[in-house]
Amino acid sequence: MTCLCLTRNRRQWLPKAIECYRRQTYPNRELLILADGDDVRDLVDDSIRLVHTEGHPEIGEKRNMGCELSRGSIIAHWDDDDHSEPGRLSDQVERLADSGKAVTGYHTMRFTDGAKWWLFWSLPHRACGTSLMYKREWWDRNRFPAKQIGEDVDFVTTAHNAGELISVDARDLMHASIHPGNTSPRIFTRQWTELTA
Repeated sequence: MTCLCLTRNRRQWLPKAIECYRRQTYPNRELLILADGDDVRDLVDDSIRLVHTEGHPEIGEKRNMGCELSRGSIIAHWDDDDHSEPGRLSDQVERLADSGKAVTGYHTMRFTDGAKWWLFWSLPHRACGTSLMYKREWWDRNRFPAKQIGEDVDFVTTAHNAGELISVDARDLMHASIHPGNTSPRIFTRQWTELTA
């Protein structure tokens, strides 16, 4: 299992992502960080694979680079600014095994800006890009398009159309962050519901 973390100039977020990785209950895993921008070597130790990339590749290109470097037969997206509870990896690995499908993710998930919470909801033919987990052999035949925004949407659509996607509600296993540095801006449509305390 390779947890793939892409990061650029987010030193304030990366330690939290590393801590979430360390707390996972799934045993056979590695964390692979692909970084451009700030040098983050001081934030990692020898248990983490860190690769600094040249230039500023598009997100789709960077994902493909990370998948090529992965050692696991399964790849999980591990965004630097999101939170995963200790059971997330185990939950998704079990779902892949039970379903026999190649791709899984969460189509409904909570988001927070630190002060407020929202629920983003969608249907099982979708999955939030930050929540994706997939078999490496599937990725090898269906690589991410080389673009900055929406590469994960294309990947999920391909999996759904092929009957290879299983997507569920994240429940409390994962939540994502809203902040000014989000790669994809959050547009609050009818799929977003503000949560009250």
